[in-house]
Amino acid sequence: MKKISLFLLFAISTSSYQAQVNPSLVNIPHEVFVNDGKSDFNKILSQDASIEEKVKTLHSFNELSHDLTIQTNSFNEYWKKYKSQWFYISFNKQQKPLLLFKGLKNDVDEREYVEIFDLEKDRNYRGLFSDVGVLLAYKIHPLTSEVILYVHKYPCCKSASHNIYRLRRVEEGLKINDRFFVGRDSGDMVGPFFPKKVEFSDKYYKLGKKTEVRWSPEVVEENAFKDWAETNLIIHYNEGALYKILYEKNDWQFVVFFNGIAEEQSRVLNYTNFKNKGVYGWIKVKNTN
Repeated sequence: MKKISLFLLFAISTSSYQAQVNPSLVNIPHEVFVNDGKSDFNKILSQDASIEEKVKTLHSFNELSHDLTIQTNSFNEYWKKYKSQWFYISFNKQQKPLLLFKGLKNDVDEREYVEIFDLEKDRNYRGLFSDVGVLLAYKIHPLTSEVILYVHKYPCCKSASHNIYRLRRVEEGLKINDRFFVGRDSGDMVGPFFPKKVEFSDKYYKLGKKTEVRWSPEVVEENAFKDWAETNLIIHYNEGALYKILYEKNDWQFVVFFNGIAEEQSRVLNYTNFKNKGVYGWIKVKNTN
């Protein structure tokens, strides 16, 4: 969920909330997914005493979906628990900083969250971004000097879906794009899911034929994902699909596709949601050795 009404989120009864446990593959190398990314977030995040009153406004109007935010809880109770998780983030010098929350928000949810709010907007439209995840990296745009923020959304339970969100601030709020990959570090899914390092290039390629995309650099046809999938096939991409090569070794290339997904069933994604969304994976190529 990206742009949201946090008030509507809060309307869901916590008694029906399903526990989200056992996060998987939380820590990934930002160098693989973000070209020239930086991770010294202290340079773009800050804290001061004025944050408290702004968060109190969100709390008073039930615009938060954290523990201790219902009307029977005082703000003092909430602030004591969550004070260290609130920051200002400055995307550019021309606009006021936004509020950023990061970390755990519910006792029944072992996943971390990243949430961004704009107190200048009307009530129920202040939530610009809210999703599971951790800050992965940021970049400084070379022409505008604006901050581009990257968030890694990771899975829990039996899921293997990851998203790399790219957030840029625009006049109306945030512009959000994302790319997708699959993987788990729980021992029930064959990897590796990505190389240790990649080389970024401006060059694009087009597939010469319909091609299998797999989540690891080998053809696995049995027990690829325990109790879920026998094969490590993600899906096919059609002839003419546009992609970039990030890494090559022997018969395999680690790539990111931008379009051309085949309209077929998959155990790990629904193709209708990925027609113009970036997807990372491995393709087998002819060995030139």
